Amino acid sequence: MRNFASLVSNFVQRNPTRLPILVSGTAITLATISASITVALGLNHNGALFIATAIFISCAIAVPAGIIHYMREVEIAAHQEKLQELAATDALTGIMNRRTFERLAEKERARMARTGETAAIILFDLDWFKSINDNFGHAAGDEVLRTVAGLAGGVLRRPVDALARWGGEEFAILLSGVTPAQAYGVTERLRYTIDMAVFEEVAQGLSVSASFGVASFTADTSLHNALSEADRALYEAKKEGRNRTVSRTDAERKVIALTR
Repeated sequence: MRNFASLVSNFVQRNPTRLPILVSGTAITLATISASITVALGLNHNGALFIATAIFISCAIAVPAGIIHYMREVEIAAHQEKLQELAATDALTGIMNRRTFERLAEKERARMARTGETAAIILFDLDWFKSINDNFGHAAGDEVLRTVAGLAGGVLRRPVDALARWGGEEFAILLSGVTPAQAYGVTERLRYTIDMAVFEEVAQGLSVSASFGVASFTADTSLHNALSEADRALYEAKKEGRNRTVSRTDAERKVIALTR
């Protein structure tokens, strides 16, 4: 009996979609057997007993089957949720990945078309990150990325603002409902937070800074153009000496450099 139960369990695990068929087939078989026994014993003339027996058999089959099926559905839903979470986030830092960020930014652009609000796109990367990997090791570099993601999450208005790992040591931020001046202020606060952070626990003598490019993002601005502007601003920030913020808006081009 135990071996039979084990075989059935293994079959269900390998073929979860066959569970309803298995349950239905079992129910039909047991119902047929019980009806035959009832008739053979002459119990079918006792209507109350016959009905009680049928209800008992039905419950004995339906309740365990329902519980098994429910647990299986919960397991499948949890697995699918985990897969969706993994598909939406960066494995190293735990923040959203590039594809998820792009989808969210397009939703924000559609929302701005209704509200008339403005937003900002920020691209930033860590200065001289290759030298961090070369001098302190890739494990230290990975820890720096995780730490910076945590620092950025602490500065931003979560979940209003969005933070994503853009690739390598580069990150992207979407600031919703901000003016260019407000976006610049948030960016500078984050730049200063990273610059002042202590990374001694990661590696002795390690310090980290970042360069930022800020661009306006409106309902009339495509995400591609906003990202291109932010990328150009980031390039200028690095060209100007790194550890600084360059802001480009539709109305102006402003470079404010703050060094250590």
